[in-house]
Amino acid sequence: MAAGKKHTGASAPTHYECSLYGLVAKAHEPQLRTRLEALCGDTKAAHHELHHEISCVPCVETPPGPQRKEDHMLRLRIELDPKDPTNMDKVTNTICFLGHPEPRSDRGASVRPTTYAQVFSGNAPQFLSLLGYKFNSEFVRKGYWFMYRGIYKIIVSQVYKLREQGNIQTVQPVDAEGNWVMHVVADAMSQEQVPRVCEQLDELKRLFEDYVELVIVDHAFLENKVQYS
Repeated sequence: MAAGKKHTGASAPTHYECSLYGLVAKAHEPQLRTRLEALCGDTKAAHHELHHEISCVPCVETPPGPQRKEDHMLRLRIELDPKDPTNMDKVTNTICFLGHPEPRSDRGASVRPTTYAQVFSGNAPQFLSLLGYKFNSEFVRKGYWFMYRGIYKIIVSQVYKLREQGNIQTVQPVDAEGNWVMHVVADAMSQEQVPRVCEQLDELKRLFEDYVELVIVDHAFLENKVQYS
């Protein structure tokens, strides 16, 4: 059985994820990376990442009605070593709950509550099964990230689908043209901090406008809804 990371207090802390997204053309990615290196330090400032993310839904479907809104999706984020992806000793498993985004449109970024719990021992997929969840979908994200001013995490990555469930050796690009996704994210530790963080993210867009248009994703696409078949 797996065990989750301990937190002080009664429950894991909830943060508010403030973020912007953008699509980076393959031809612009090298220039964007050079810009990031200049802003965030040097060529050694980049952190490479390889994530296998699995979405899980409740095993038991809540009957149609108001209570079905309480059904949520959980994500298992498996962080692998990009240089040695088959080495399970270097794997970090995290269970992610991404709450419903704010519907308001006057923010400078997308905002949603998030809770993360690291699984530091045992079998993480089995742990989710014991919680009453089952496999729904999966993808792999591979790329790199920078920290800007110690606050903003800037992730530039490509997304892959798996031809064979659970086998990361069978990945193929979702975008055949080789474009990249840029995700700029900052955490607000409380609701009171959200307006200021969003304002700063809105200002951050101008630093990259020559390479990518960073936008607010419509809240309808970020909702944590379980689509039962």
